Amino acid sequence: MSSEHRFSILLVIKQSSDLESLCNMVKRHFPRFYIANTEEEALSLIVEHKIDVLLMGLNTIQENEICYLHLLSAKKNIERILFKKIVFCSREDLKEAFSICNKDVFDDYFIVRPLYDPYHLLLRLRFIRRALHDQNSFGSDNFSVENLCEYFDQIISCNEDISDLNAESYDKLMHLVSFSMDRMKEKIIQEGGLHEDHHADMRSLFDQHKEQHIREVQLQQTSVKESLQAKVDRATNLTKQQKETLQASDTVVFDDSNILLLEDESEQRDQIKAILDSGGYKAQVSGCASHSLKLLQSWKPDIVLLDLTLPDMSALFVIDKIKQDPDMAHTRIMVLAKPGDTQNAQEAMKQGVHEVILKPIDRDMLLYKMGHNLQALKDQCK
Repeated sequence: MSSEHRFSILLVIKQSSDLESLCNMVKRHFPRFYIANTEEEALSLIVEHKIDVLLMGLNTIQENEICYLHLLSAKKNIERILFKKIVFCSREDLKEAFSICNKDVFDDYFIVRPLYDPYHLLLRLRFIRRALHDQNSFGSDNFSVENLCEYFDQIISCNEDISDLNAESYDKLMHLVSFSMDRMKEKIIQEGGLHEDHHADMRSLFDQHKEQHIREVQLQQTSVKESLQAKVDRATNLTKQQKETLQASDTVVFDDSNILLLEDESEQRDQIKAILDSGGYKAQVSGCASHSLKLLQSWKPDIVLLDLTLPDMSALFVIDKIKQDPDMAHTRIMVLAKPGDTQNAQEAMKQGVHEVILKPIDRDMLLYKMGHNLQALKDQCK
């Protein structure tokens, strides 16, 4: 995403005439509105115009998901360009649209068949434009753990800056007070009508008064400085702890496992893990896709065994992310499918998974498939 260009929208649809009135209305309110009829055209427009909002308007939810995954496969930084992704759906597909948005494939859905309220889409787009502007204003589009640690370092380094600033400000204050009192002393002596014989006594009284009050200011300043320093020290120590905790949470310590098991249902996850253990296979387990993708940033297993129905995002999206990673070109993907989950299984096979294993899991079959795929990896390395 770039803050240097105006707000832009892309609609991917097979026939523009299907939503002609909606397209015309959006175009009137958002001049940088584009339409693509093919994946290639969509990819080109996204890259060329730095599209902020992607509207997926193909006939079915599944078609929209597949098209978007193909875009991700074709261009790795697509996710960094797009700010929001909205999928169009029919009223009959409402439950499926909610489910896929709940898995973070798309950010929102909009019912266009039948099209009850086209103006509501304008309100959503205006809200997104405002949110994008606010985000760019704060410069948070490149957030990462490293960015946050750098921010913590800046807070920690402020300790010395505040101490230096405090000392400098105090010196300036003392100089100003001393200078002002000296000027006041001379003015009173010169313009107060005192006899010259009393000037020395008056200067002595002023100097005593000045010394006394400066001492009181010094004592007060020392107390304030100590209180401020104590608060700054507490803030600094807390920030150091937060940084250490963040860095520790971002570091994953592995044993010698070379298998990732991604299964959200705890009972099935434990059962599969026990089967693998009984066969002498060590597996790192995970209960959600977001956690697994974080693991895969620093650890590249030989086998990824994942369920096709995940709670936080599409399994097809996870598979696509693995396929995009050049460091996991050797990784073999085995998916676990429930009976009746034919469509997702077929799409997974199109994406190049190596095995589809049906639930409930048969122990001997799972161990055979695991051994077969690990042996295939060894054969490739010969």
